[in-house]
Amino acid sequence: MSRRRLGAAIPVTLLCAALSGCSSPPRPAASDRAIALYREGRVSAGAPALRREGAGPRAGAPRAMTVDDAVAWARGHSAELAAQSARAGAAAAQVDAEDHLENPELRISNIELERIIEREPRVSTALRFPVNRPGEVDAKVAAARVDEAKALADAREIEIALEADVRSLFDEVLLLDAEIAAADAVAEARRSLATWMKGQLAASRTTAIDEAMTELTAVDAEQDGVDLRAQRSAALAALLARMGLDPAAPVRLIGAPKTAWPPPELPTEDAAVELALKRRPEIELAAAQGDAADAALHAERGARWPWLSFVEIGYDFRPESVLGLGWTLGLGIDLPVFDTHRAAVVAADAARRAEQRALGAAVERVTREVRTSLAEAQAVRALVTELRSRMTPAAEHAGAEAQRALDGHNVDVGRALEVDERRVRLELRLLRFVRRYWTAVGELRHAVGGRLPAEAGAQAGVTGSRSEAQP
Repeated sequence: MSRRRLGAAIPVTLLCAALSGCSSPPRPAASDRAIALYREGRVSAGAPALRREGAGPRAGAPRAMTVDDAVAWARGHSAELAAQSARAGAAAAQVDAEDHLENPELRISNIELERIIEREPRVSTALRFPVNRPGEVDAKVAAARVDEAKALADAREIEIALEADVRSLFDEVLLLDAEIAAADAVAEARRSLATWMKGQLAASRTTAIDEAMTELTAVDAEQDGVDLRAQRSAALAALLARMGLDPAAPVRLIGAPKTAWPPPELPTEDAAVELALKRRPEIELAAAQGDAADAALHAERGARWPWLSFVEIGYDFRPESVLGLGWTLGLGIDLPVFDTHRAAVVAADAARRAEQRALGAAVERVTREVRTSLAEAQAVRALVTELRSRMTPAAEHAGAEAQRALDGHNVDVGRALEVDERRVRLELRLLRFVRRYWTAVGELRHAVGGRLPAEAGAQAGVTGSRSEAQP
């Protein structure tokens, strides 16, 4: 290669090396990063890879927990909640960043080299202060507060849904345990009847078709228990997954199934609606948007009048100037001549009216959700109360009579076994309605934004009578 070509190639090579050194290194694809986070979470006992800052080292899954423990664990290990909380923190920092005055500008001008050489410097210095219009900073802060309120609302909505889901699934698992026990009692009663019928068939006191029918009913009852156990396994897996744990983690739920009746009182409609309006994040967001619209309207109205754009204080250093008398003052005035901001004021006023209506719409939407959920819970509660008033006395009477007949051996044993089977089947049916009620209560918790007022006192009263549900 000739010197000329070599000399031309060297700058090109150096330029390429410089560009390659300044460019950012290649980043993995989003899917690769997501898979890495998933695998990291799988290695760490099912805990999510993204967690709250300051949470410390990631611990393994707990072996046993109450419903409050489950809620606390879910909050502390939710990647979605941690991410949204970080966004809320960034939005709050942006509010502080908007609440400031503009920095002054130091100007130095009229520097002439000839004068400096002749030792007669002439320099003009000035400090220019920008002047904000009334309400301008407040409008920027209010707009930033809307972003903060939206981030907080999203985080709060995630937290509300998380707690409601965890509590509902926790209750469902414990209630399914009670239903499984009742289903096993039904299966045992039917199996006893089938066994007795086999003895009757062997003694030629019944027909083969009757014996086959009782055997079928016994097998059918056993399948109910299998189905309920499958539902329980699915509910437990959903609970653990909602908490950020491996669905197969060996966690024992500590608590008593909520089968006692009557349960804690439901709030009145007015109390439930007002509680939701205090808790639900949509209300805070709508209010923040209304405040921002008010601030923007105030700023636009102020822009229709002349106002200072800057204030400048300076000093001219000149040989002919009397010492101390070279001060200068400058002002800038913004004159709204060509743009009177009339259209902007009309638009801001329309935006404010829209946000005021948006708050009313949010109140209406929250009220409707609370009323619907409360009506469902009240209806199921009334249904369970009525069924208990009719079923419980009949079941208790039938159980006592069947036991007396079996102990005395003076009536048809098959009839007594059939009565006892009907009794436990009524109990199973009632438990299913009780579980339906607590599902409706879970929806009401979500609608009001958290636990119901009466639940805190009821929770304190059952701490001494806990039972353990095995995984």
